[in-house]
Amino acid sequence: MRWILYVSLALGVLWGGYWFAGSRAVEFSVTRWFEDAANQGVTASYTGISVAGFPNRFDLTITEPHLSDDLSGWGWQAPFAQIFTMTWKPWHLIAALPHEQTILAPDQTITLASGKLEGVLRLHPSNDLALAEVVVEGHDLAATSDQGWTIGATALTFAVIEDPSRHNGQRLGLAVADLKPDPSLTALMPELGETISTLHLDATLALSAPLDRHVGQTRVVIEAIHLADFQGAWGTLMITATGNVTRADDGYAEGRIDIRVEDWRQIPKLAAALGLVLPDMGKSIERGMEVLAKAGDDPEVLDLPLEFKDGQMTLGPLPLGPAPRLNQSILP
Repeated sequence: MRWILYVSLALGVLWGGYWFAGSRAVEFSVTRWFEDAANQGVTASYTGISVAGFPNRFDLTITEPHLSDDLSGWGWQAPFAQIFTMTWKPWHLIAALPHEQTILAPDQTITLASGKLEGVLRLHPSNDLALAEVVVEGHDLAATSDQGWTIGATALTFAVIEDPSRHNGQRLGLAVADLKPDPSLTALMPELGETISTLHLDATLALSAPLDRHVGQTRVVIEAIHLADFQGAWGTLMITATGNVTRADDGYAEGRIDIRVEDWRQIPKLAAALGLVLPDMGKSIERGMEVLAKAGDDPEVLDLPLEFKDGQMTLGPLPLGPAPRLNQSILP
């Protein structure tokens, strides 16, 4: 039976060698990425990189990462960032971020605090490493700007999951619970309460090419959008929407999204509170919306189609200007 011991020792040595070789490869790849970032117009720095988790995991820790886009002025920094993966499935990654991090905008600095903020990235184990799913989950979130505003949420989940029922399909999901707008806004809308109780999105994108390691060359654009469900509820104000939009030959969006608004009278007040319209225009907008609502079955419910046609966009009878173009790459 001594051969069993020898085989076990040999396998242990081989596995240990695999882990040490893999950990060095992970460390080298991350270091090389930071060094090459300047060639992509990104300023990137860190103070330390380490890999732990022997023998069954690669636990990567990047200390004090700092990323900034030289062109746009956007950036991000944090005390650390961690990425975990099992040694036998390196295509499945789990990322964990600290309880506080900083987002650098061109005109302000935003501090993002959270009780938990994690992400999962799963790729197909193939040469192309096509995206299978991305899931980001956060709890007890609060963003505070040095310009004085703050926004928070009890929970947030965002997901992009491959949809094999469509050509290069990706299903998008967003769920936000108890979104808390800035107090200065809720003070102007006291009848709606302090939290947006529901924000939910379920949509599917059909893309021109798969999301894989070749995205830098394939220039992925959106070919179609299927909006299965959108819901937003803030007090008595409820907005829902469904519809389909495709990319026309000229690149403009074409299609229709049906929007339903309950307690629509809050919309003109909200638009004025957000500074989207002048306060004295609120009554005019309300009268126009009232005419449209009375054309339906319930005068307190407003049903409007958002239509994209011939390069133009309209909301009910109201022209909104040029339709969005869908021939722009979704990735920089």
